[in-house]
Amino acid sequence: MIQGLYNSLNGMKTQVDALERTANNVANITTPGYKTPETAAADEVMDKVDIKWSGVDAAKEMTDMTVEKRAFQFNVAALKAQDEMLGTLIDLKG
Repeated sequence: MIQGLYNSLNGMKTQVDALERTANNVANITTPGYKTPETAAADEVMDKVDIKWSGVDAAKEMTDMTVEKRAFQFNVAALKAQDEMLGTLIDLKG
């Protein structure tokens, strides 16, 4: 039971981290020369084969943000359900 609470909280933290990365990418969308961390790493590989491409894909970032928001909401719902179950269990033993 406690492991489930931990898993939900850990999932929420992971989604918050992902949302922060996405927000940073969106905030820098008009910054000349800015590249997302994934793109920057990929560019190093692509530069070796002389293929150039640019930084931030707004459509991808907005899609990622929606997915991250929904995953966070799922973890909140799971946490609430586990909290209710734990409360019921405590009430039964009390």
